[in-house]
Amino acid sequence: MSNTYWLNGKYVEKEDAYISPLTHTLHYGLGAFEGVRSYASEDGKSVNIFRLKEHTERLFESSKIINVPIDYSFEEVMNAQLGVIEKSGLKDAYIRPLIYLNSEQLGLDIDGMGSHLMISCWEWPSYFGAESLESGIDVMVSSFTRQFPNSLMTKSKISGGYVNGVMAHDQAKRNGYQEAILLDTNGFVAEGSGQNIFIIKNGKLMTPELMCCLNGITRRSVIQIAKDHGIEVIERQITRDELYTADEIFFCGTAVEITPIRSVDKINVGVGKRGEITKKIQETYISAVRANADQYKDWLSQV
Repeated sequence: MSNTYWLNGKYVEKEDAYISPLTHTLHYGLGAFEGVRSYASEDGKSVNIFRLKEHTERLFESSKIINVPIDYSFEEVMNAQLGVIEKSGLKDAYIRPLIYLNSEQLGLDIDGMGSHLMISCWEWPSYFGAESLESGIDVMVSSFTRQFPNSLMTKSKISGGYVNGVMAHDQAKRNGYQEAILLDTNGFVAEGSGQNIFIIKNGKLMTPELMCCLNGITRRSVIQIAKDHGIEVIERQITRDELYTADEIFFCGTAVEITPIRSVDKINVGVGKRGEITKKIQETYISAVRANADQYKDWLSQV
């Protein structure tokens, strides 16, 4: 069955969601998007979108940052995301709202151009494979640097900004790793190619300050889960060598969920597999998205 998309206020079949080759965002990268997940509940009785309100809030914030307005209400955009999942009949899926400028004109002047909004969806399995959620992945510190905040606004998911992450990820894959860690312009740890990062040392959970990394919604969820487990959370600058001496490290994000890191630059992290604190946070997170944790039921929007 064809997935159903939402395009400028109307539901359309995937094959009919056409954009022009002269689409402005395709050429210049000025657009913004969100990455949202839906999950079947543990008991199989419902399908829910995880933290839909927060994702939609960030989409509207991104729209404001790039000065490309969304011509629909907050409730309309929320309902459209629920609608594409319901009409497509998907359960474990990825939802992609995208704000873009279409083919009215090309060039750097966007004054007077109309904005467009498309919401697509597709089935989404485990990002690195189910085995990696337990065994972990091998990563490298990239030669690419995460953008300085005033070079490209880092609190929004700007389409063109992800070229930096794509190139870092591709470099890592070509060198035999599964993912990359990027440093900021001062040499401190920033984030993965498209994920936030946490390290654990002596029972404390640490993550980079929100300087040049995205204020991830999964990141916020991890911090709340950790605090609920009585784990101290520290947001501070992290140096590269702390990656090598950490007891545990994991990535988090909508796509990767909670993915352990077993080595950095071929140096084993801890015992070289998922650690106990990572496991505890990961299991709680999966219970939350699968509607199996009453404590976090307000994070779910039922389709």
